[in-house]
Amino acid sequence: MGGKTITIAGCLTLTHLLQAQAPPIYVQPDIQQERLIYDVRPVYPKLAKQAHIQRTVRLAVLIDENGTVERLKLISGHPFLVKATFDAVKQWRYRPATYHGVPVAVVTIINVTFSLGIGEPPVSIAARGPAPVSPLSGNARPCKASPAASG
Repeated sequence: MGGKTITIAGCLTLTHLLQAQAPPIYVQPDIQQERLIYDVRPVYPKLAKQAHIQRTVRLAVLIDENGTVERLKLISGHPFLVKATFDAVKQWRYRPATYHGVPVAVVTIINVTFSLGIGEPPVSIAARGPAPVSPLSGNARPCKASPAASG
């Protein structure tokens, strides 16, 4: 009976290792956006506001099989806005993606746009269509700046 337990444990360990080594799959940002269950809005940096910097920060994002943002890679964005974007997006949580019923890691693109325009939200989060630097694409999702951003 002990041999069966060891064999089962060995199979479970091997299965777990194989899942951990599977490469992430590409998910279109509009599909991944629907899985977003918790997001933190970036704070518009004071220095960027004072300098009237309005830009989009574009990130490639690796989301693990549990729905946690694992890694962020800057594709483009103004240096004054990058840290605020990273600080916010690192806290996002997603419903896990699955492939054939098994949770998988995914890669997608996220755009966070900072705007000081009248009548527009100061910060919007979007994942947009095919990126020229990546095979990833997405959708738009506006949000308002956090209270710490005003002033």
